[in-house]
Amino acid sequence: MKIGHKLKKARESKRLSQQEVAELLGTSQKTLSNIESNKSQPTVAQLALMGEIYEVDVLKILSENGIDFYPPPQSP
Repeated sequence: MKIGHKLKKARESKRLSQQEVAELLGTSQKTLSNIESNKSQPTVAQLALMGEIYEVDVLKILSENGIDFYPPPQSP
């Protein structure tokens, strides 16, 4: 399942409207709609805030979509 669809499911599980979340994100409902339909990607800031709003692990969502983050290499 793509990132946008997972974010939409997370929003719906919290029983929030697109308009409510868009206002919390400081963006338009249309922008959120485009993110949820995978027509555009959220910014890192938007993604982090959605994780807080929806109480989900966005790193897990990204990882499930093949986007992994690793700790930086340790200095010798």
